[in-house]
Amino acid sequence: MIKIKGVNGNLLVVFDAVPFADAYRALDEKIKSSEQLFKGSRVVFSGSGLAGFSLDELAALQQLCLNYGMVLNNTELPIRKSKASAPAAPPPQTVPVPGDTFIHKNVRSGQKVHSEGSVVVWGDVHESAEIVAARDIIVLGKMGGIAHAGCFGDASSIVFALNLIPSQIRIADRISRSPEDQTTRPYPEVAFIDDDGISIKRYNPRENLGRSRKK
Repeated sequence: MIKIKGVNGNLLVVFDAVPFADAYRALDEKIKSSEQLFKGSRVVFSGSGLAGFSLDELAALQQLCLNYGMVLNNTELPIRKSKASAPAAPPPQTVPVPGDTFIHKNVRSGQKVHSEGSVVVWGDVHESAEIVAARDIIVLGKMGGIAHAGCFGDASSIVFALNLIPSQIRIADRISRSPEDQTTRPYPEVAFIDDDGISIKRYNPRENLGRSRKK
């Protein structure tokens, strides 16, 4: 169901294709059985089972690790890339990709990614990097650059990150700069549009943030 092994200084958590509830329970039990051993360890998710989890479920698994004091290190995931993945390109180049874009590495400073759908980054977005998406931006790591979700005017779009400290957030035609407090918080956050403009709050999978967008 779940295997955990040490690889290059990381703890590699390998998920088999099982229901999310079983995977969550198994991971919780394994960590709890040796809590002090796992605390402070760098963890990387892998395995065929990841493809069957939703973004909310993946975030819940990562939050579980954070709750036990583990450090997320999802920069070298050996996962099959989606056909919509952005091809490698020099930093100044913008990569237009139809549909959703899945990036399984860090987006480095100076790089730009553009998608006509949503963008999901399994890694960090470095300072001065830029992500522009027609729909949502999901970063399973640190969002430290510029994020523009809903670039064609979709005000129901969101920006989600496990560590949300961007230099600038734009959603549709709204814009907000990063708050002065750049302290890393031990929980994921989401930015969205409400009546007062762009708001940032702790992510709660039970909330839909007023989204009624049809799929």
